[in-house]
Amino acid sequence: MKIKYIALAVSLLLSIGALAQHNEEVTIEGTYRPKVNKVNKIELKPETPQQSFEMPSSEIHIMDIEHRFPLELEKLSMQTYNGKNAQLPETAKNFLMVGFGTRISPAFLYKHNSNLTKTLGLNVGIKHYSSWLDIKDYAPSSFMNNAMEIGLTSSKYKNVQLEGDVYYKNDMVHYYGVNLLNHPLTDEQIDQCCPKQIYNTIGGHFGLVPTTTRTGEVSHQLGVDYHYTFDNTYAREHFVGAEYGLGYTQSWWGDKSHPQKIGVDLAFQYEYFESSHAVGYDIMGGRDDLLLLKVNPYFEMNDEFYKLHLGVRLDGANLVQLKDKYLVVRPDVSGSLYVLNKKLEFYAGLNGGKKLLTYSEIISENPFVGCDHLGLLAQNVKLGFDGGIRTNIGEVVDLHLGVRYRHTDNDPFFVHDKRVPDWQGFSNKYDVVYDETQLVSVLADMRVKLRGSLSTDLGFAYNNYEMTKEDCPWHRPKMEGKLKLTYDVNDNLAFNTTFLYQGERYAKDWHYGPYWKTKFPPQYEAVKLKDVYDLSLGADYRFSDQLSVFAKLDNVLNQKYQLYYDYPVSGIQFFAGLKMRF
Repeated sequence: MKIKYIALAVSLLLSIGALAQHNEEVTIEGTYRPKVNKVNKIELKPETPQQSFEMPSSEIHIMDIEHRFPLELEKLSMQTYNGKNAQLPETAKNFLMVGFGTRISPAFLYKHNSNLTKTLGLNVGIKHYSSWLDIKDYAPSSFMNNAMEIGLTSSKYKNVQLEGDVYYKNDMVHYYGVNLLNHPLTDEQIDQCCPKQIYNTIGGHFGLVPTTTRTGEVSHQLGVDYHYTFDNTYAREHFVGAEYGLGYTQSWWGDKSHPQKIGVDLAFQYEYFESSHAVGYDIMGGRDDLLLLKVNPYFEMNDEFYKLHLGVRLDGANLVQLKDKYLVVRPDVSGSLYVLNKKLEFYAGLNGGKKLLTYSEIISENPFVGCDHLGLLAQNVKLGFDGGIRTNIGEVVDLHLGVRYRHTDNDPFFVHDKRVPDWQGFSNKYDVVYDETQLVSVLADMRVKLRGSLSTDLGFAYNNYEMTKEDCPWHRPKMEGKLKLTYDVNDNLAFNTTFLYQGERYAKDWHYGPYWKTKFPPQYEAVKLKDVYDLSLGADYRFSDQLSVFAKLDNVLNQKYQLYYDYPVSGIQFFAGLKMRF
């Protein structure tokens, strides 16, 4: 698409005007890790355009309650902004949400945040949601997600905070991906082709974070993570990650209120993945050892009208089974220029580097991946660029327009597993294929924040991929957008609606002719998936600061779009429940 058409599309979206406010929300997601943090005060009038105003995420998360987008249930949450009196109620120690629906039975979320002593805080989170047992869309399906976490936070030292937590997650999905009317199967064939997929993760985190930065002092930051992920097909993953940051702040020149900083960030990541299905037979599928080391020295300075970060990334990766080693050097440069009394920001930056693709991340996005031939690699961003403008107009409108470029090696895509059963020409498993891609994205995000009753949140992204080997960026949308409207009838009653859109997605569909059992490889075609048009309606009623009820009507248009090829979402759904703060 030519630039003028891109500009026209952005202009049309940004012409939709309304009033807006920003609310802290508790969002239930399939990848949810119930970490409980104290809610920060909402900044209604930021001094500078905030970088948090980015493109609203409309990425598909297969493990979500509705097998599609993250479920936004909250408007009235643990800490709620009241648009009329602009007051924040005190943070509650406990938050409880319980709900039922036509597809959900039940949903349960509990969060606790308290102080054991003056310097030691306790965080607890528990989550469960599951489906009814007899859902019949294309075929019977069910799912269940559980998670729990216990964490401690210590602020014994004046300028350092220690934090640590342990967590456990259990996810089950049983979604055949087969229309049994078109492909009648016996129970034995269903068990072979469409087994339940169960994933468990046990992990923990330890961190040391400085709470203040003082001129002339050295600062330290440390984080260590570990998780063990295993499933019911004997796949195992151990992941260890550690990050350490060392910085020194000093006023070498200029205003002492704007000192300079030099520092270095170090990172270590190790992943061990093994699947018993192919141990000793397939290097790409049986076992993967990946080691990644990162070194990032940098220099930072800022003033009233600018901010500058100058650094370089040195990433070294070792893929043991492939006997392959990499060492890459990438820029780490970014800066911002503020004008009009910090109401307008121009920003730009160059970046890149390597990232391990872990088994836990892949199955959180697509749990239908077959682990027996799964090869894990290190994703390499050869060059990345981000640029654009952010502005705050009259302390009312936050606007962001940006352009993003990524040249990526080992970019992962999901495609149907071409290995099919002898007795049937289909399979519900997916493989991960890698390709070198170049992506150009045009982003737009607008929020309007007034104390009126009507608010809006608008986001849009246009993505243009250039592939090296594959024909299409499988399952990734070319265009995506989000529009959310909220209407506050009074201090107690509020209505909201959200419209999500994703367009031009393609899937790889394999075809097997009469000689598909021979040595000749199967053929495929790029199948265009149905565009996503998803409309939801919701309502919240607050009886008091401690108790509220909510209701949500989802997929109002009853669209049977597909997350992945042969995996459709449910039709229209209703969900309701209550929330308590105490």
